[in-house]
Amino acid sequence: MTDADERLWRMGLEVVRKLQERGFEAYLVGGCARDRLLGRPLHDVDVATSAHPEQVAASFERVIPTGLQHGTVTVMHEGTPFEVTTYRTESGYSDARRPDSVAFVRDIREDLARRDFTINAMAAGLEGEWIDPYGGREDLSACIVRCVGDADRRFGEDALRMVRAIRFAAAFRFRLAKSVWRGIRSQAQRLRFVAMERIGAEWDKMMAGADPDRACRLLARSGLMAHLKEPLPAGLKAGMLAYRTAAEVGPKLRDIADTDARWIAWLSRCGAEPEEAVRFCRTIRLSGKREARIGQGVAFARRMAVSPGDRATFITAVLDFGKPAASDWLAAIGAGTGNGHGHAALLKCLEELPADSVRQLAVRGDELARHWDRPAGPWVAKVLRSLLEEVAFGRLPNDNAALLRAAEAFKES
Repeated sequence: MTDADERLWRMGLEVVRKLQERGFEAYLVGGCARDRLLGRPLHDVDVATSAHPEQVAASFERVIPTGLQHGTVTVMHEGTPFEVTTYRTESGYSDARRPDSVAFVRDIREDLARRDFTINAMAAGLEGEWIDPYGGREDLSACIVRCVGDADRRFGEDALRMVRAIRFAAAFRFRLAKSVWRGIRSQAQRLRFVAMERIGAEWDKMMAGADPDRACRLLARSGLMAHLKEPLPAGLKAGMLAYRTAAEVGPKLRDIADTDARWIAWLSRCGAEPEEAVRFCRTIRLSGKREARIGQGVAFARRMAVSPGDRATFITAVLDFGKPAASDWLAAIGAGTGNGHGHAALLKCLEELPADSVRQLAVRGDELARHWDRPAGPWVAKVLRSLLEEVAFGRLPNDNAALLRAAEAFKES
C-alpha cells in the first residue's frame, strides 16, 4: 500500500479513536477493511459506530448530514470525508434496492449481518483487532465471493448485489461460491426492478477494472442481462452469448488502457452494429459524449473489419469517422500485440496524415464560393471532401493555390 493509503487508514483510525474517547464503539468497515487485507489501494474509509448521528455530530467540528434516515453522516477530518454510520439492522426491501426501515442497534455483529458478502462484512478496530463473524478473511484467502447468510435473501433485498458479485469476482480474480450462482439464477428476474443507471455504473466499473473480459463472460454466463429493466439490443444479446465462449480476438481488454476503447473493442467483438452500440450506451446511461465516441469507434471498427490492414480503407475511415475514432480502434486492436493488423504501419500512417478534416485544409468553403462567384451550397462540401481525399492520400499538397487549381476538376462534379 502507498503512503497515501496508510495516511488515509490512519486518519480513519483517528475518527474511531475520537468516538471511543467519548464512550462509543467504532470500527473501520466494509470495502476499506477488505482492501486493507488485500493490499489494494484505499478509495475511501467508512466507519461504523454505536453512536447515533446526533452523537457523532456532537463529537466533531464539521459534520455533513448526508443520510440521516439511514444513520449516516459525513465527518470532515483534516479535509477528508469519512462516512460514519450507526450500527443498524434493515427490514423490508419493497423496491428491491433500499430498506423500508432501519433500526439502530448496539452490536457491531448485528450491523455486519446485513451486509452483502463475507469479504465486505469485516470490521477493523483501533488496536488491530478484527471482527469477522462470517469468515471474510478465510474467503479472501480462498479467493471466493460468498454471501453473508442466504444468497437468495441477500439478492432479494437488493438485486444489484448479483451484478456486484460478478464485479468483485472479476476485479479480485475470485470465484463465485456455488450458493452465489444458485442465488443469481433464482433471483435473476428481480433485476428488472433495478434502475439502469445502477446497472450501467456497475458494468462500467467492470469495464474499467482488472479483468473486463472475465466480467463480461461471467455476466453472459449468469443470464442476468435477459432480465434488465430495459432490454439490450437483440443483436448484442446474441453477440454476448457468442463472446462467452469465443477464443481471444485481438488483445485482452485489460491490456487496453482507456475504458471507452475497451467498450469499443468489446462491442465490436460482440458483432454490434454502430447503431446498436449507441443504443447500448444509451440503455446503460453512459454520457452523451461517451456514447458518441463509442459509436464512432464501433463504426470505424466495422469499416475496417473487411480489410483490417488496408491503408486506403484506413485513411478513408479516418476521414469519415475522425482521428479520435481511428486512435480508439488502433488501441482496441493493437494493445499488447504491437503489430496486430499492421498496427505499427497504420499508427505511423495516422501520425503522418497531412489532413484528416476539411477544417485543416488550406482553403475554406467561402473562399471557393468567392473564387467562382457562386452561391454556397451542397457543392462546396463535395468539393472540399474531394480535396481532402487528395491531400490525405498524398496526391496533392495542402497549399492554397494548389487546392484552388485542383478544385476546378471537382467544381462541376
